This record gives sequence, structure tokens and C-alpha cells, in this order.
Amino acid sequence: DRLLTPHRPPNHVPMNIHEVCERVRSLILAEFPEGIRVRRDYDVGLPEFRGDLEQLIQAVLNIARNAAQAILGARATAAAGLQKRGEIVLRTRVARQVTLARRLRRLALELQVIDNGPGVPAEIRDQIFYPLVSGREGGTGLGLTLAQTFVHHHHGVVECDSQPGRTSFRIVLPLR
Repeated sequence: DRLLTPHRPPNHVPMNIHEVCERVRSLILAEFPEGIRVRRDYDVGLPEFRGDLEQLIQAVLNIARNAAQAILGARATAAAGLQKRGEIVLRTRVARQVTLARRLRRLALELQVIDNGPGVPAEIRDQIFYPLVSGREGGTGLGLTLAQTFVHHHHGVVECDSQPGRTSFRIVLPLR
């Protein structure tokens, strides 16, 4: 259990969620220069909130990296005629009347990582946040576990909705 917790306490500072999105977008485009498009769909009116920039970048990067790997893995095994361009969308919105950490929040921040990949395999869908569970050959199964841990440190939640052709990871964080 200690291996999956950060070695330093969170450093919560005023920040904008779009800093996280832009950093993740840059890293994904650098790591996967071919075959992946990362599209922005931002609510530019979102207010600042307090968070640990590095932890949130790591959480979103782990989710986006999984999406890119799934897209490229599916393209490598697909027939030549099925090669549509892989896309990841980073979407931000305000969520209203959300329960986080057993408290009703009037306003929360919602960040979605949406991809057009093959979807999470049905046999592991209920276990993807468990350590060492991976749908990818050679995967460590730690990325989503760490993402969930970092989001929980911000009193938020991570949810997944997946079917072939569309997977959405939804991170919800309190604004105040």
C-alpha cells in the first residue's frame, strides 16, 4: 500500500485546471507524435481552485497515456480499412450539485478524458482502479491506481464509462 502513495504531502496552491490539461496535451503529443490527435474542449470560465499541480498532471497523464496506448494498440491489430485517426478529447466543465467525500458541493470542476479507442475490456472494467490490473500486454496496472489516489488527495472522484469506440474518464474535484 505504501508503494502507491506519494512520498510527499500534496502542495495545494491556487491553479487553473487548464494548466494541467495543456501540460498533459504537450506530453502526449511528444510521446505519441503519430496517429493521435488531442483536442481541447475547455470551459474557459472555470475559476481557479487549490490543488497540487504535479499530482494532477500525473493523474491526468496516466489516464491520457492509457488512452493513447489503447488507441495505437487497436490500430496496430486492426485491418487496414479500419484505421481511423485516434483522438483524445480533454473537456472541462462546471458540475453542479455533486457529492464528493460525502459532502454535497454546489459547484465542482469536471475534467473528462475521452477517447475513440477500443474501450476497456469488459472482464476488467470493474477492477481497473485496482493495483496490478491492466488490459494491456506488459502493462503495470499502476497508472489508474495512482491517478485515483492523487484525485482522492484532492477530495475528488474518478469515474469511467466505456464501450467500444468511446471511453470517458471523468475527474470531479471540489472548487471550494
